Amino acid sequence: MLNKVRIHQFFYLILSLFLIFVTQRDTAFNIADVNSSLAILFLIIMSFGVSHGAADSIVIWKTFPKLKMKALAFLIYLIIVLLGLILWFQSPMIGLVLLLLMSMAHFGHSDLSYLSRATQGIKISWGFVMTLLPVIFFENDVKLIFDSLTNSDLNLKVFEILKFITIIFIGSFLFLIYIHKGIAKKDKFFLVLELLVTVVLASLLSPIYWFTFYFCFLHGLRALINIGIKSLRDLMFLVAFTLPVTFFSYFFLFYNLQISYLTIIFSFLMALTISHMFLPLINRLLLSNFKNR
Repeated sequence: MLNKVRIHQFFYLILSLFLIFVTQRDTAFNIADVNSSLAILFLIIMSFGVSHGAADSIVIWKTFPKLKMKALAFLIYLIIVLLGLILWFQSPMIGLVLLLLMSMAHFGHSDLSYLSRATQGIKISWGFVMTLLPVIFFENDVKLIFDSLTNSDLNLKVFEILKFITIIFIGSFLFLIYIHKGIAKKDKFFLVLELLVTVVLASLLSPIYWFTFYFCFLHGLRALINIGIKSLRDLMFLVAFTLPVTFFSYFFLFYNLQISYLTIIFSFLMALTISHMFLPLINRLLLSNFKNR
């Protein structure tokens, strides 16, 4: 798997450098008001970005031998997604905090899963940085996004504190990588380079642009590599699982209920992340129940 990760790292670094070059010549990526681009970002995140979460359908399909068990696992998975959405719309603040906390754990575990010897400290540091990196450069823009998602007016000092903590975690990550003797020097080099170009991008792109790029092209592709997507059949599963969510999000939530793109994107990410993180537990419980019969 390491060879595939290295290829992905080369791809991500080249794409990042190209984007850095483009942003120096075109201010379109630097605008604070991204409302005109939200429809496109919505489609990218809800299709390409969410596809790695949709790969859970492949995991479920391959885990259970009987169709009845597959259907039951899918049903439980979707019920958890629905409960997550209900939680968000009942209390957006709790939903947002839950999403941030899960992202800190999930990004670190998923992005660095190829480094079997990486410590929890390294993974947590990476996850925290990838979750809140834009606040270092665009704390006002991040505040506006969070205010919009939670229908509130959050204190700017909260973001100043998060900015300071995020900088601390960048230093913590670099220090922990430097002193770790179990990770090869080549892996350390590419990982630090990956972090540095991601930080540079975060300083150039508006937060929602940066998140779309990171979520789709670093986290999303890395997750697909982790899962082992390698066939057209697997990709068809992803399309079949993702398209209904995208169509439902647009035609029902946005078109009929007039819910904003931002709210749809992050509420679904929160709900899907809950199911994604609970999937191993769901599989273990159902398999245990199946074997006991």
